[in-house]
Amino acid sequence: MGFHHRLLTLLLSSVSVTVAMYGDSDIPRQGPPAIDAHFRERIAYRTDIATLPCTVRGRSSTTTYEWIKDGQKLILTPTKYKLVDGELHILSPKRPEDEGMYQCIAYNVDGAEISLPTYLRIAYMEPFERTVRLPIVVNEGDTFRIRCVPPDHYPSGKYSWYKSVPHQFVQPDKRIFISRKNGDLFFRYATLQDSGNYSCVLSDDHPSLGYYIAHSPATSVVVRPANYTSRPPNVVLSPEMVHAVEGQKVTMQCFDDAYPVSKTVWKRRARKEDSDDLPLPGNAVLQSNDHLLVLPNVRQESAGYYFCNVENTLGRISILARLSVNVPAKGTALGRDIPLHLGEDITLKVTFEGTPPLTVTWYRNANEVVTNRKYVIMGDTLTVNDLRFTDRGRYQCMVQNEYGADQVSFNLVAIEPTIVKPVQNPQTAILGEDATLLVRWKASPPFRIRWKQRDTIVVSVNMDEKQTVTIINPRMNVTKEGWLFINDVTAADEGNYTFTISNQFGQTQASNHLIVIAAPIGKQASNNIPQAIAAFVTVALVMIVGIAIVVWKVRKRRRDRVRSPARPDAVIVRPNVDEAFRVRLYIDDNVTANEDFEIDDTRALTADS
Repeated sequence: MGFHHRLLTLLLSSVSVTVAMYGDSDIPRQGPPAIDAHFRERIAYRTDIATLPCTVRGRSSTTTYEWIKDGQKLILTPTKYKLVDGELHILSPKRPEDEGMYQCIAYNVDGAEISLPTYLRIAYMEPFERTVRLPIVVNEGDTFRIRCVPPDHYPSGKYSWYKSVPHQFVQPDKRIFISRKNGDLFFRYATLQDSGNYSCVLSDDHPSLGYYIAHSPATSVVVRPANYTSRPPNVVLSPEMVHAVEGQKVTMQCFDDAYPVSKTVWKRRARKEDSDDLPLPGNAVLQSNDHLLVLPNVRQESAGYYFCNVENTLGRISILARLSVNVPAKGTALGRDIPLHLGEDITLKVTFEGTPPLTVTWYRNANEVVTNRKYVIMGDTLTVNDLRFTDRGRYQCMVQNEYGADQVSFNLVAIEPTIVKPVQNPQTAILGEDATLLVRWKASPPFRIRWKQRDTIVVSVNMDEKQTVTIINPRMNVTKEGWLFINDVTAADEGNYTFTISNQFGQTQASNHLIVIAAPIGKQASNNIPQAIAAFVTVALVMIVGIAIVVWKVRKRRRDRVRSPARPDAVIVRPNVDEAFRVRLYIDDNVTANEDFEIDDTRALTADS
């Protein structure tokens, strides 16, 4: 790289000036609280406490909470309830008085939101009836069943059996099956070893909160010696019609009394009259020697007809069951923040889906909205008439059916223009460089931005849907954040700049004085350039400027600009009396600053054009 090239590179190096400021996109507006979705049902296993969460995004020290139960405000008496960061603690929960539908309400200065309903159920298990059970007497090879007769309990439990003599748990296999529905114990055919006393065990063990277990009275079984009799399959435990909810776990069971032992195959069809079989859902699992078909997470496409086909050497039988899948209520809508336009009407619309019937409720700041002169509800739409500043806040549409609930929230936003952080005064820009003036503000709905230099508007922007930008000074523009960008600063750019932002709620402004100075020599020599070279560059620069002035005087030609053939965009402005030996170099923003220059190009700066 030649000396002249390095010299011009120094002249063209960019030292941008940035006046400290931020746009609206950098300001985290708090807005009304947003409550995370809760489980539709919560089960309290502990006897000392039940907890109901209220998880709020954007929670702050100003957020407050309330709870309602079955639509009525809950009085939080300290002996019964505690509120911990919004979470409701119910002390010594009792059924049925503490069971019901609970909803959390979170408030802050911007609005409020009500949560989806959570149904609290309290786990319990009653003891078995202690009535003595009648003995069962069967012949060897016969099919028989021992009934569990479980007590009242919630939630559904796990069933197992043990045999008292000798004391051992009964292990299901191809011959023995335990019903997942009611705990009954089935024997495909009896053996002499099956004689003994049997007890049903019902348990529901929660991994962290508790453990419940109950034992039934014993049932005596006596198996008499006899000859085994072969028989075709006869289903003694049939799959049933299942009405599931999307996302649930579904279990179908099928058990027969065939001897010799049969083979069980599960089939699926879209319609009962179809002859073509469909594959089982991809997540289907067969358990208990194929007597159980488990669908862990049913979807609408899992619905249809399921066949349990049982066959041995003496015959074949097919049992039909139907699975219907109900969809919880869901709501969708576009956008959350909606600008408020004074005096206008606005319609909020939500799209619903889910298994009918659907119930729709609209809320404003957690208060239920009903149709009147101000509000008009038409199912999936809410129209708010004649908007006022007081109409701002959180609007919710809650949709529910028998199988679930969902909500869609809208923020009706109205913010009077505000300068969040004033600009520092004064600011400095370097002659010939670029400068960016920034301001930190917030405003909504759509607003207008204007930048003025002294008393003259240089840029104006209407932040509506078209976002119209009007530029008066071609070297000035405005960024998407509303900052003022000045290209190629000149002495005429010095002065006072005023930023004004306005919308229908008012306007505000901030001013900043811009001082234009020449580029410091030390600044140019600071980019890891030895001081000796920097001094040499300075002397060379003065020489070039001096030569340019001498040539201009000798030829006695009045010249405003001297152009380079290689860089027609680079010009030296003729100094006046007050700016002797000062160089102003202007560079087109589209041309890179490190473009190679030859020696002839440098000489051309002092030649006739």
